[in-house]
Amino acid sequence: MNRSRQAIRLAEHLSQITAVHVELAHDSGARWILRWYDGPHREEMRAYLNAALAESDRYAAMRDRTIGCSRFQTLRAWAVLAAAARREGVLAPAIAEIAVHKGEQESDEASALWRYVRELWENASYPERVGDPEDVALIEHLVAASRRDHPSGRSSTTSELYMAQALLAK
Repeated sequence: MNRSRQAIRLAEHLSQITAVHVELAHDSGARWILRWYDGPHREEMRAYLNAALAESDRYAAMRDRTIGCSRFQTLRAWAVLAAAARREGVLAPAIAEIAVHKGEQESDEASALWRYVRELWENASYPERVGDPEDVALIEHLVAASRRDHPSGRSSTTSELYMAQALLAK
């Protein structure tokens, strides 16, 4: 079986194990990129990948490849983690700590909040999963706040920073 078919089967195997859609795409030369949204964090996915490569000859042609792992952050994941941190009472102290550590002004609270939730995301498995039903309304509000239309009306943008500003305004 050729390498491309093995890559497809390896991605399918990882999708089954993790219960999230996983893609394995050729980058250049011997480099491939494993990509997914939500699901396990990078170190967990790396462990699943290494186990699959070691345990099965079905993916033997992929063993000598360099495979990078890249999980994409979604607006929903950011909102879920921010809502949970707020409910747990850790958000305000974390923002204050980041601002003091970085020497930021109060006006940059949204950036500190964005950085804090981004750090949570880096270490969270399945960040889109809602931990408490009481967070749902806030999550929906934040995701809605992530979109801003341009004054010209030609397009819109989405941003976690918009969500951070909306959360601070609540």
